[in-house]
Amino acid sequence: MTEEGVIKFDFFCEDDQDVIPEKLFHEVNPVRNKLAELELIGQYPDGLSYGNISIKDNNTKDFYITASDTGKIKTTGKEHYVRIVSCNTDNNFCKFRGKGLPSSETLTHFIIYELSKEVRSVIHVHNKELWDNLKGKVPSTSESAGYGTVKMVKEVSLLFGQGRVQQEKLLVMKGHEEGVVCFGGSATEAMKILTKAMEGVSRRLL
Repeated sequence: MTEEGVIKFDFFCEDDQDVIPEKLFHEVNPVRNKLAELELIGQYPDGLSYGNISIKDNNTKDFYITASDTGKIKTTGKEHYVRIVSCNTDNNFCKFRGKGLPSSETLTHFIIYELSKEVRSVIHVHNKELWDNLKGKVPSTSESAGYGTVKMVKEVSLLFGQGRVQQEKLLVMKGHEEGVVCFGGSATEAMKILTKAMEGVSRRLL
């Protein structure tokens, strides 16, 4: 876990004054703060943050994602989101706007939005028990695919090519211990997918 939260792609900030719109903020932020309350987004004892959430702007192809190193913040504000304007997965590059830095999992969120136009929100959480329970049961990336890498993007693309992940709206990152991703047409739907996945796991979402 020593590399958790490290950004593995190049990036450029177009405008550090961009702020998430009020409507999108009120849709995504309560879900984000609930995840933090449940420690599905949070901070490890060594100080490194984990987990993130994003929401797509219906009026553009852009999406807003919690900034890097915000897992430690229990209650996030508008300043804790950055706007992803474009990504180039071939060149491992991201262009963004906002005060923070883009989350280390930005490219994974990006490719999910690219591959499914119905998706408006993506959640990436950490929970060892959930991760162990879902491995082998839901679509999973390979153990060789590290988080925030082009290889992870390619692995997620392969899962979408197989078709099952679109139905389950859930995947496990085998090469990223504890990492689970879910998505939906809204932040609330993505949260419901996660809640359902937690069934049978002792630490339930309430």
